[in-house]
Amino acid sequence: MVLRTKGMIRRGKSPIWLTIYSDLMTNLMLFFLMLFGTSRMALDLQKTIYKSIQREFSKQEDIFVKKEEEAIKKMVDYVEERRLSGFATVKVSEQRVKIMLANPVLFEVGESELKPFAIFVLHQVAGLLRDIPNAVLVEGHTDDVPITGGNFRSNWELSAARAFSVIRYFMEKENIAPERLSAVGYGEYRPLYPNDTEENRAKNRRIEINIVRIP
Repeated sequence: MVLRTKGMIRRGKSPIWLTIYSDLMTNLMLFFLMLFGTSRMALDLQKTIYKSIQREFSKQEDIFVKKEEEAIKKMVDYVEERRLSGFATVKVSEQRVKIMLANPVLFEVGESELKPFAIFVLHQVAGLLRDIPNAVLVEGHTDDVPITGGNFRSNWELSAARAFSVIRYFMEKENIAPERLSAVGYGEYRPLYPNDTEENRAKNRRIEINIVRIP
């Protein structure tokens, strides 16, 4: 018989939490009994069991690695096939996949709101992010030309706002899990090239989407 009293479900006279707690203790006891039983087996049999467990974990790792590699290939192909090399580049290392997008394509000068074409490009990136569980770090970068007027007091604030606009789009429009996303603004302090020509300054104004690879 099941009774309900003040939000608590009882089976007979036992509250539901006691049933759950009992199940937990039973599972823990079985786990430790399994470990104890394994330790009493012959050494060659122990090795066979451990190798079987390792193979199962390796299969899961192989599946993840395959999905990650497929996502990387899709991103590289997307940049090349759509001829986006003028404002988008992809760099792959053991630690991360870095997608660099030129700011003029994403934002107006001194602004942090995404332009329509930026949304089109980010939608393609989001489609790849859904296939893998990796953490994503979005970096904002500017040149060294001081901010004059507008909504931001410094390049640092502008770069951070732009990075946040990207992750906000991923969260609100593409339903990418927030716990996977983070944003940071570096202002003019991590340039790719010396800020001594307009061409170099344009290259330094960028958004970097870093897909952190899991070892």
